[in-house]
Amino acid sequence: MHDVDLLPLNLDLDYGYPQDGPFHVAAPWLHPLYHYKKFVGGILLMTAEHFKLVNGLSNRYWGWGREDDELYVRMNRSHLKVHRPEGIKTGYQTFRHLHDRRKRKRDMNRYFNQAEVGRYRDKVTGLDTVQYDIESTNEVTIDGSPVTVVNVLLNCNKKETPWCVHYEQPSKSRHL
Repeated sequence: MHDVDLLPLNLDLDYGYPQDGPFHVAAPWLHPLYHYKKFVGGILLMTAEHFKLVNGLSNRYWGWGREDDELYVRMNRSHLKVHRPEGIKTGYQTFRHLHDRRKRKRDMNRYFNQAEVGRYRDKVTGLDTVQYDIESTNEVTIDGSPVTVVNVLLNCNKKETPWCVHYEQPSKSRHL
């Protein structure tokens, strides 16, 4: 999983197959913004087997933030050890974070009771409950390697997560 707004600047970063367990490329001592020990966001490599073991990501997170904290708890409860880079000397200059809070205001807001729901461990939703439609599939070649790009539309369960709809007004009490 790779945040689209986090660009790697160090050519020594390892994007190889995570054979020893989940590999957190954007470790807390390398990420320009998030430095807490349990942080696994930004760039995390994991096998399909491990992703299935933890039941993927919660379906309760829409917008920006906290889904990776939930994923950390899922990995921890499944006894998966998170591995991180060693020997990278560029520290907080290892990545460039391009998220502009002024242009993406919706990402900072918490809607309805999203902040309250986000405090509790989601033991209900995940890979086995996600619903989506495939909008399109495209075959492309990048640097000589064939790649399949699948455009999906996630189905919004307004009863379970009413904040998945973009046009509602944010709650006045909670912002990131």
